[in-house]
Amino acid sequence: MHTHRILFLLVLLFFSCQKNETASTEETTTLLYQIYAEREDFERFLSFYDEDMVLEDFIFGERIEGKETFKEFFDWPNPKFQKLEDKALVVKDITVQKNKAIIRGYFTPFKWGDYTSERMHFTTILEFNKAGKIIKHQDWINYPNTLIDYNKRKNSNDWLK
Repeated sequence: MHTHRILFLLVLLFFSCQKNETASTEETTTLLYQIYAEREDFERFLSFYDEDMVLEDFIFGERIEGKETFKEFFDWPNPKFQKLEDKALVVKDITVQKNKAIIRGYFTPFKWGDYTSERMHFTTILEFNKAGKIIKHQDWINYPNTLIDYNKRKNSNDWLK
């Protein structure tokens, strides 16, 4: 009888830990995208990422390794960027399973120098390490052909080995 109680407690502990990991991943993802939508505190945004993180932008064809390179690629402080709406993006749905989050939404219109963008759908998959930092960020963004030359972009299929 005593063995059954211990087994029950271990199973209960296992499932409660999984639930907490999922809740923590969801809370972290929600906060990250609130900061992303405001697009004002770049250092706080970057604090969610591990130093050895990887970004894969499948449509643009970019694979970025390391937080410093990611910082340069995102380039929030660039004065060419201007939000045209209160929020830089809108999240429609977040799905979390253990240490992964799938985020779906759209970027609101913005200006980059003289260029004005349209709204762009996105789907992102984030993978978190045990410390709760993002180690992999995968983007599928519906870039308009005025923003990306689909005939000259890098081919993300080249990453396959």
